[in-house]
Amino acid sequence: MYWHWFKSLRYNFKLFLLFLLLLSFSSGMLLSRQLFAGTERQLLPDSQAAIEQEYSSAADPVPGMLLTAVAASGARLDSVNLEAWASLKPDFLSAATVQQLARQVARALGLDLDAGLTEYNEENFHAVFWEGEIETGVKLYFSLQSLKGSEEDSETYLLVNLAGNPSEGEGQLIKWRQKVEAAFSPWQVQPQLTYSLTGVIPGKLSPVERKQRAQAVLAALQAEEIEGLEDDMLISLSAYSPHLPISLYVAGRPVNANVALRYHDSDGNTYIHLGSPLLGGGY
Repeated sequence: MYWHWFKSLRYNFKLFLLFLLLLSFSSGMLLSRQLFAGTERQLLPDSQAAIEQEYSSAADPVPGMLLTAVAASGARLDSVNLEAWASLKPDFLSAATVQQLARQVARALGLDLDAGLTEYNEENFHAVFWEGEIETGVKLYFSLQSLKGSEEDSETYLLVNLAGNPSEGEGQLIKWRQKVEAAFSPWQVQPQLTYSLTGVIPGKLSPVERKQRAQAVLAALQAEEIEGLEDDMLISLSAYSPHLPISLYVAGRPVNANVALRYHDSDGNTYIHLGSPLLGGGY
């Protein structure tokens, strides 16, 4: 799934990462401009996606806080997604080297190499990826990609994604994080992490009920609402909590939580989505 999506972006991993960032706010920040039409929105000038990381690998409060917040909404937890990525080297590597490093990542993630890794190579792009179920209800995807750019604009990246229902709750999410960090540790880089949780609320909520559920989530996070949007089917709020360690700066203001509730008439349920520092993908 991830690989076919990536191929549609013509193998430009930098564009892929930027696309992830922009998509994460597409249902929130972009639509919220309609609610804040008189205010200019732009990212800080020093970076298109300035990330503040006051982050220690010794402890991660995020899983417990997000699980508690979803519970505060009254939703049944359905799934959790942990995504991590980082630039490993400012170089374009050979296909053989990418394959070698990908096997190292696979071993760190505890994957069965007999299941095989998939390669894709072009003149200016080499990638190795793996996608599959590592335990019942938990899927893992990783891709190590090296892109040759113009002059000094080459990079080698690693992307790891874990998704499923954490049967052990916070403890399992911490294990996921430790597994992910083990994949990046040989390069002594701290990956940028994004947590996304999805919960289910039976039936369709009134606009007032949706707002109350969203505010209950922010209250559990001790978060201040920054921006929001609302229509007949959706409410989406971005917020900042001093207790969440990673912030994305937008228009000079820190954002590290995004909660959205949307009704799906296909199954008659309302889905709540909570992400930190942002929500990845569509909802």
